Amino acid sequence: MFVIVAVVVVGVVFLGGALLGVSVAQNQASDRARRTERDRRVSAIRTEALISQA
Repeated sequence: MFVIVAVVVVGVVFLGGALLGVSVAQNQASDRARRTERDRRVSAIRTEALISQA
């Protein structure tokens, strides 16, 4: 009986860790996408400013 409870507890811990890992990975990916978009926008603004100076 004790072994079954221990296996279930360990399984729940691993499942929780896996779900948390997926959540963290999704957050990092969305942050990276936001940063990339912001960098592109800033780069376009700088390029436009340089072109308009010429």
